[in-house]
Amino acid sequence: MSCCVASAQFAVDVVLLMAPMMLCFTLLSDAAAVFLLSLIIVVVTILTLTAHQTFTHLKQSSADLLVIDMTAKRSFVTNYRAFVNAASAVCILAVDFVVFPRRLCKTETYGTGLMDAGVASYVFANALVSPEARGGHVSRYLAISARSLLSLQCFCLSTSYSH
Repeated sequence: MSCCVASAQFAVDVVLLMAPMMLCFTLLSDAAAVFLLSLIIVVVTILTLTAHQTFTHLKQSSADLLVIDMTAKRSFVTNYRAFVNAASAVCILAVDFVVFPRRLCKTETYGTGLMDAGVASYVFANALVSPEARGGHVSRYLAISARSLLSLQCFCLSTSYSH
């Protein structure tokens, strides 16, 4: 039973999250705004039809709404990182095919494109969970990074590679 439930959840995730993203990047790239607007309308309609059942259990006082627990793991960061990683993988793989529009590729001379925004989003998503952002022990991570970079540089200098 749990295998069927996991398969069903995976299928729902693919249909609701991955398929619209892949369609917006490839086949429906010219009509992406209309497609996304129609998805938003469908989601808002579903939420309004089920809102009465969902929100009756969530009655809180206004004072409780102002209290935000920032020590717990925030799922929106995980979801954002997962979507950025999935979108990056789709774009990296799709750029080699004709179905991926050239206007969404990395710019060659000037300006910005989808791939440039994707690189910035990827860096931002990983910076959100970096040790520096968490307030952890930065010196230990810096020492490990510096040691590995120093050993790589020494290896490069020790080889007799010439142009």
